Amino acid sequence: MTAILALRSRSLSDPLPRGAAGTGLLILLAVAVAGCGPRATRGRPTAKADRRAATTAGASSSDQASAVVAAQPMSREVRDKLLEGAMDVLGNLETYEESVAFPQVFDRLNQWSHAMAGAGNADEWRLDPLLDTLPERLRGDGVTKGIDELAFDAAGDVVALRDQRWLADVAATARGDAIEDLAVARALFDWTIRSLAATSDPPMVPTDANPGSRWFSTGEILLAGRASAPQRAWVFLELVRHAGLDGVMLATGDRAAGTLRPWIPAVLCGDDAYLFDPGYGMPIPGPGGEGVATARQAASDPTILAGMSLPDRPYPVQAPDIEQLTVLIPATPWSLSRRMHLLDRQLAGARRADLAIDATTVATRALAALPGPAAATQTADPPPASPVVGRASGLWEFPWETLARQRALRPAVDAALGKELAVMGVALQQADANRDARSFRPLYAARLREFRGVLDGPDGAKMAYLAARPGNAVIAEMLRGLPPPQAEQVKRMYDELKGDATYWLGVLTLAEKEYETAVDYLDRMTLQANPEGIWSDAARANLARARLALGERDEAARLLREDASPQRFGSRLLADRLSAPPPSEAPAR
Repeated sequence: MTAILALRSRSLSDPLPRGAAGTGLLILLAVAVAGCGPRATRGRPTAKADRRAATTAGASSSDQASAVVAAQPMSREVRDKLLEGAMDVLGNLETYEESVAFPQVFDRLNQWSHAMAGAGNADEWRLDPLLDTLPERLRGDGVTKGIDELAFDAAGDVVALRDQRWLADVAATARGDAIEDLAVARALFDWTIRSLAATSDPPMVPTDANPGSRWFSTGEILLAGRASAPQRAWVFLELVRHAGLDGVMLATGDRAAGTLRPWIPAVLCGDDAYLFDPGYGMPIPGPGGEGVATARQAASDPTILAGMSLPDRPYPVQAPDIEQLTVLIPATPWSLSRRMHLLDRQLAGARRADLAIDATTVATRALAALPGPAAATQTADPPPASPVVGRASGLWEFPWETLARQRALRPAVDAALGKELAVMGVALQQADANRDARSFRPLYAARLREFRGVLDGPDGAKMAYLAARPGNAVIAEMLRGLPPPQAEQVKRMYDELKGDATYWLGVLTLAEKEYETAVDYLDRMTLQANPEGIWSDAARANLARARLALGERDEAARLLREDASPQRFGSRLLADRLSAPPPSEAPAR
């Protein structure tokens, strides 16, 4: 095995991932491994260049897109091939350089949309009245401009589609064999809590004292593998939609009085709204601690929410608080736009992704599943036939706040991304038996392959994660001859690369029910190797899952009690339940 390390400076404007932009250098690791390695790529993927590449696409392709309008009608076969090509690129981004891929996607989508409009296929669309429930600062022209257009926007549409492609992939794989709606929702929630380590930044509602900095898109949250409670809720609700279910955020208080407080997600199954708390990392248990509670059950049975309290930490919402709830729809400018509405109806099969949402219809269904009398309407001038009249509903502000904060706090957001995603800029080159160079970034490739459920084999996520864990001897060889300051920086990068890959291998093997293997990755190679690392709390919580699956209840409870993350209150509740004697062993009264 031979190894070569190449370093070169890059400015912030270079097409590196948003995370890698803050590192000031790109690390290229070349390892010749005869007879193995991932397939050759068509360029290195990025995570920051997305918006830059998309903007470039708009500059270089606007004339082409405009020319399509005047072109002669396009056959359905050609239109389908354009759409298929665009979505296939987004579905395999680890094999592309975004500066090449994004212009291709932008061109093909705009050609397709113009052809669809020219053929009279633009279906009916209306601006959802719930958009007016947002404060003016969140729905200004900078956010909603072009929402009624069919032409795709180079600045944000391609990135938004990329994120939705990843979410649709996760939803398809994370549901496993679940069929019933509630079972699907539980599987998606379990994936969310297991895969997104708990953090407190950003908050649900930012303030001057706590403005937050990790205002990431859903795709960036998936890549980073870390999320605050509202980010977990956002990702979970997106997964729910891609699984064909309806989900909403519930809020307590009164918007008119200025006391509205977003609470937790609810998934609609049949005529009920089932409650999931991403901050506590657990569904709200139903009566007797069994199953998942519905909103009606939690309102009528005070013991359900009271059971979420600890002696020193009362649960912040109790039964009287949810007699009147407000429904908040997790929509974005893209999911409400005309072009995504059109595109949503055309995607099928392996390329299927739920890109559009009828916010008013979902709100109507959710309100019918809630307890208590109808609250005053929160819509502004709804149409006469609107079924939401007389009920409390609106759009959830958090996704829109994320967009606003990304613009207002760009340096802080980029710094946060740089801190968490810098390792995505580490590229690996392998040579096969024919000496053909195969270049890919192992951590980035592993994440995307895991999203798609491609885990095994030479092109699977496991192999890519393992490739991101070079041995100490290999790293030492690469550092030889570098100036001390540079060598120290590169060493830190490789340590972070190995740590991330090791932790995610533990999470992956846990999901596959390879519990002994998961214990080794999460305990010996993560917790013991770096007790104060960024993954320590998440590794401890997931290790508790693995120990419990192996029948080690006491050890699982001990690990949960040591959780110091924002999820710690839920961990303590679970620990208490594990420590309680089974009902058959409880002393008789």
